[in-house]
Amino acid sequence: MKLTDSQINEFDQRGYLFFPNLLDQEEVTALQNVVPEILNRPGPEVVREKDDPAVARLAFGAHVYSEPFARLVTLPRLLEPVKQLLRDEVYLHQSRMNPKPGFGGGGGWDWHQDYPPWYLIDGMPEPKCIMAAVFIDDCTPVTSPLLVVPGSQQHGLLDSKLHEDAKDRGYALHHLGPEAVAELANDGGIEPVIGPAGSVALVHCNVVHGSANNVSPWRRAIMYLNYNAVSNACNKEERPWYQNNRDFTPLQASRDDCLGTIHS
Repeated sequence: MKLTDSQINEFDQRGYLFFPNLLDQEEVTALQNVVPEILNRPGPEVVREKDDPAVARLAFGAHVYSEPFARLVTLPRLLEPVKQLLRDEVYLHQSRMNPKPGFGGGGGWDWHQDYPPWYLIDGMPEPKCIMAAVFIDDCTPVTSPLLVVPGSQQHGLLDSKLHEDAKDRGYALHHLGPEAVAELANDGGIEPVIGPAGSVALVHCNVVHGSANNVSPWRRAIMYLNYNAVSNACNKEERPWYQNNRDFTPLQASRDDCLGTIHS
């Protein structure tokens, strides 16, 4: 898939692009089938809800230990547009799944940019990184969708604080204050990113985003693949492999049907 000049301009202005149904049903099923196994892993790469350790809040690094997600990373429909937008070869800095189970099990995320911990902790020199949000489940208005502030990446790195809930919990969320969010939202608005399973949003790492607690009965899992420009490789090694990948080898596109050939 090759992006048009209009799409590239839209990304540069608004900070994200959305592609409904980028994956077909067979590909979505291949990903959905391995979600329970990923969330049940006992290692530190799976961060659990503080109030309910049986519920996974985040699962890092599935592209390393799950074949379907390994294949997803190099799918040409994802990889080639990301390279176009970053104007560079890319590697995968980090992957993380946010499962958002229903009935309040999927806790909310305060307004934030993804770039601050990558810059401050991992040593990523510039915000030349794209978050590919791959919808594992349908994301609807009632399942606590991802909310974004269009154009907010144009304000650069904003002042933020490490969230108290994130300290010593295996992830770093630097949240924004309400006045800053209100000013950005009054200027650019807030948009929900909704669509069926298999849809993909490509989001600039400085776009301000967040989500509420999922009180619906239905899970709303999203896999976030964070692609970084090879020329922008991180220079610190404080965090483990599943949060700060140290292999900067440029990714090569696989066959476009590689994910659909997996059979359970």
